[in-house]
Amino acid sequence: MKIAQSAIVVVVLGILTAVNAAAQNAPLPTTPESVQPTSLDSGSSFVLVSDDANNAPAKDAKDSAAASGSADEEEKPSCRWCRSGKLADPWTLPQPDCLKDRKITVGGWLEGGIYGNQWGAASNGPIGFRNVGDGMTADQLWMFGERKTDTQGCGWDLGGRVDYLFGADGPDTQAFGDHTWDYGWNSARDYGSAIPQAYVEVAYNNLTVKGGRFFTLIGYEVVPATQNFFYSHSYSMYFAEPFTHTGMLAAYKCNDKVTLNGGWVNGWDEGWEGKNKGSQFLGGVTLKLSEKTTLTWATTSGSIGTGEAFDGAAEGDVYMNSLVLNCVLSDKWTYVFQHDLGTNYNIGDANNQWYGVSNYLIRKINDCWAFAGRAEWFQDPQGARVSGGASPGNYFEITGGFNYKPHANLTIRPELRYDWFNGIDGATAEPFNDGTASTQLSGGFDVIFTF
Repeated sequence: MKIAQSAIVVVVLGILTAVNAAAQNAPLPTTPESVQPTSLDSGSSFVLVSDDANNAPAKDAKDSAAASGSADEEEKPSCRWCRSGKLADPWTLPQPDCLKDRKITVGGWLEGGIYGNQWGAASNGPIGFRNVGDGMTADQLWMFGERKTDTQGCGWDLGGRVDYLFGADGPDTQAFGDHTWDYGWNSARDYGSAIPQAYVEVAYNNLTVKGGRFFTLIGYEVVPATQNFFYSHSYSMYFAEPFTHTGMLAAYKCNDKVTLNGGWVNGWDEGWEGKNKGSQFLGGVTLKLSEKTTLTWATTSGSIGTGEAFDGAAEGDVYMNSLVLNCVLSDKWTYVFQHDLGTNYNIGDANNQWYGVSNYLIRKINDCWAFAGRAEWFQDPQGARVSGGASPGNYFEITGGFNYKPHANLTIRPELRYDWFNGIDGATAEPFNDGTASTQLSGGFDVIFTF
């Protein structure tokens, strides 16, 4: 089994390094816009607020100013430390010529922090990845290798990506859906390794097709710390949505306003074997409603599995969709709305439903400072998603915090969070303070260093 797993990664890496001369000499493409930030422009930190309607990189504006003969020193400082609210481009790992010639990028980040609660309990309760409440954690030591496909809408290209994660977030990112692949690659109670992405991607004109294991299209928040504003996660992200899929997924950029996604996957968070025998459609559409407003709808539906993989879990059929509205209100303010709806059925008399609504308001001060708030309601009427049936009901949370970047490669994310729970008939336990409290004040901070 270990030989087969290693062989899959070697094959993907081999394809990345063996791109033929025709692909190298082809004109650089325009990659179709992703439905989600799950395309992971890794190595760059979470974009707090778009500085322009087209999300154009600062380099483009700088080149335009240079072409017109205007000075650009004030637009792009040379110092990576924060100076008057401005930052230069972050430092990245030196890339060997053998990789640069093939347009392969290697990078990553280190992330860790501390998160505690008012009760002093060892567990923070059901707030997702930040469940360790009695000490500091090294959450993500992340490395990736990637060759992005790029055809500029004309011709062929070949690429792919491999991600490796070690840390406290590792066990939650493994293929726990069918207990295969990287499941169980743990080194301690709270630490483990995962390879959440290993895929090959083929591009032709405005169409890209990836095959392998990759992050989901569903939802707004993602696993990589560099792509999220907050240290903690929403209930919807952790309990209502898949993290990864294994299968094939196509993306087609119809025009500048519409991008379609569709493909087949073997379930939620499953490995290469598909031991739980899931079979689902994964897809969606992104609509650019205006220069500053984007609407994304994504869905996964079909058989989630037979329940034979482990202890009868993950069985029956599932339908789940998310709707994400991202609106740039001004050059300083961004608002994001997300709605999740899911149901797990054909499992006898224990059909389950879940719903979620999340709101984000982000205020960018400058390159170095930004503030944000998140307000969420998540309903788990059968208790199947959050508590294994013990605490069915409504979960609410309000989170506030800020991002501070003292250096282009360094982000500090403090936050304060308040959760409360309203149980419904059948609730036998409270979710916080080891099952004795219905409310909780918690908070902490983490530090991210990118390279």
